[in-house]
Amino acid sequence: MDNSLSASGADGLHRYLDRAEVLQAVVDQLRKDLSVSEEELPLPKLSEKTFDLLSATVLPVLQDLQVADGHALQVAMYRVDIPEAHLRRTMGHGGLSGLADEVVLRALQKVLTRLRYAGRF
Repeated sequence: MDNSLSASGADGLHRYLDRAEVLQAVVDQLRKDLSVSEEELPLPKLSEKTFDLLSATVLPVLQDLQVADGHALQVAMYRVDIPEAHLRRTMGHGGLSGLADEVVLRALQKVLTRLRYAGRF
């Protein structure tokens, strides 16, 4: 069984962000899941630090959700597909910065899964 999209292979997934098609799809997925505009979540340039750039861009969005209403953050994490127990664990260990990494990683997993089943990956 191929586990390339599993959580244990998360570091290996970052390398797929060097493809323009994947990056655009991940940014679109993040905009949809977090209900943000293009201005709030711009498309970063392709580089070896694309994952970090996306995570840094997602962080203020998560901060706004948390400040506005604690429930808004939970609703957004439901759309992103991060279970509540995982949310609590991540917030306890890495805070919102760690959660931003998890959100970008989950969006990347969704995109790669869709591309794989569409036969384009």
